Amino acid sequence: MADFPLTHRIVNLVHYHQAPNCHPNSAIIPAGLEIVELVTAGRGWIEHEGDPLEVVPGDLLWHVAGDQTIGRSDFTAPYRCLAVRFEVADTGRRRVPRVSRWPEIDVVRGFTREVVEQYVDEQFDRHVVLLYVYSRLLLQARRHHHRQWASETSPGLQRVLTAIDSTYAEPLRLQELAALAGWSVPHLHAVFRDRVGVSPHQFLIQRRMQAAKEWLASTDRPVKQIASDCGYSHEASFCRQFRRATGLTPGTYRRQNASYLTAHTRQSRPPDTTPGTP
Repeated sequence: MADFPLTHRIVNLVHYHQAPNCHPNSAIIPAGLEIVELVTAGRGWIEHEGDPLEVVPGDLLWHVAGDQTIGRSDFTAPYRCLAVRFEVADTGRRRVPRVSRWPEIDVVRGFTREVVEQYVDEQFDRHVVLLYVYSRLLLQARRHHHRQWASETSPGLQRVLTAIDSTYAEPLRLQELAALAGWSVPHLHAVFRDRVGVSPHQFLIQRRMQAAKEWLASTDRPVKQIASDCGYSHEASFCRQFRRATGLTPGTYRRQNASYLTAHTRQSRPPDTTPGTP
């Protein structure tokens, strides 16, 4: 998992019930910790970007060093939340935006019951619980922001992204991509910078490198064939681009990521029946 942090352990995992008629003792997250609060009932408020932000069931709050946990509660409908503290080494890095949402409330509550039961059951391996909890919460946070990004993407940009995704191995001209969206080439560049964060050419390279990594890690295709399948007419130019993108040669990447495939392939080959072969 490229974005899984150097996590040592779950420091604590509880289904926290805020008492009525009072506010919680809010805490500022120290270095070396991440705290996730997944609201399961009631409502509360956090300070977010200088303003109070109401949080309700399904809201997922991912705090890193320097952030502050929920600081106010509704006195008559006090909030409840799954609160998980993780000890991490790559302190302060924000893997997802601080505020996201898990909209399926019944699933949220079922997940909360499940992980609390697993956490307190000494028969469960705590490290396995940690991997499950962290990965599931990270997935839900990213899923929310992916859906939000997609819903805010204009039809023109969606057409261009779809075209690049499906025809990345073909020569793509900026004029053709701009025409798909009904834009000029300068406007295409401006939209990509604003909404995607990279230029159309850089996005195309990222898509080609994604395909190359998948093939290197999961097939025994020759590098020359992968280069061609990714839209490169010369293997050398593909290798240079791959090394710029990953810091590794295609061969090194394959060795690091396909060791199981290689071993399995060797074992699954039929035995050599040539006379005289031991």
